[in-house]
Amino acid sequence: MHQEKQGPGRQGLGMALVLFSTICLSVEPVAAKIAYQGGATVMTTLTLRYVLAAVLFWLLILAGGYAFRLTLRQLLAVTALSAGTQALAVLALFEAFRYITAGMAILFLYFYPTVVTILAFFFLKEPFTRQKVLALFLTLGGCAVILGQPVNTLDPRGVVLSLAAAFTYAIFLVGSTRLLASIQTLVYNTWVTTLLAVTLGGLALLRGQLDLSFNTEAMMAIGVLGIVSTVLAMAALMRGVKEIGASRAAIISTFEPVAAALLGFLVLGESLTAWQMIGGAAVLAGVFLQKRA
Repeated sequence: MHQEKQGPGRQGLGMALVLFSTICLSVEPVAAKIAYQGGATVMTTLTLRYVLAAVLFWLLILAGGYAFRLTLRQLLAVTALSAGTQALAVLALFEAFRYITAGMAILFLYFYPTVVTILAFFFLKEPFTRQKVLALFLTLGGCAVILGQPVNTLDPRGVVLSLAAAFTYAIFLVGSTRLLASIQTLVYNTWVTTLLAVTLGGLALLRGQLDLSFNTEAMMAIGVLGIVSTVLAMAALMRGVKEIGASRAAIISTFEPVAAALLGFLVLGESLTAWQMIGGAAVLAGVFLQKRA
């Protein structure tokens, strides 16, 4: 599937949507931390997040009168991407947090734009330009500076899990790009969140980790995760992918650590170092290069 050449207006819209998606996702660590502190387990938080998102997407489907039925082939493909790659990416990343620091796990996760760019070249026929290569170096280097920390010992289990999350999420993004050519964005997001809710909820029940005894703050945090970091983020990301392609969207998504650092500084009063600002500038330079990629 060759990515059509979009006009400047459409490209600008696509970039803006992906950037908006990264900002929505940047609140995820803060909201998740509040949920955990309020008594919600990881599996409970993930399950309720996608249940809430699925309910909201289905309400939009019904209110808008959208045709939501998929062909058997489409349903099987969406199921494989949702219950397979995306669910595995989420679980692998959260498991990685058990063995290495969150910052280091996220740093390994941001190897995924490179994987997306390579996969998109072979499977989506998206061009592999010099601007993309330079943008990858700038954004990955910027993420390393922002998230970087002294490394004493790295548990190989954490490294493998976080890299597995990167690869599986890359497959999800590239596969989604192909499916979005024949499935409406809202319909696709509805099925993805529904299947994720069923998959993660089923795992939570099997593990005995679905516990609803959490406080009001945790409930509000899960609401933010469901509405902001899932519904708004997915809607913007998938529409943006339609406009500018998977590889460019993945590179632009590296703005998320920049937004997370700024959010921590503005909301939580966390420190913002000179190195983080330098890393942020490198990421922004790589993002702006996507206008010409």
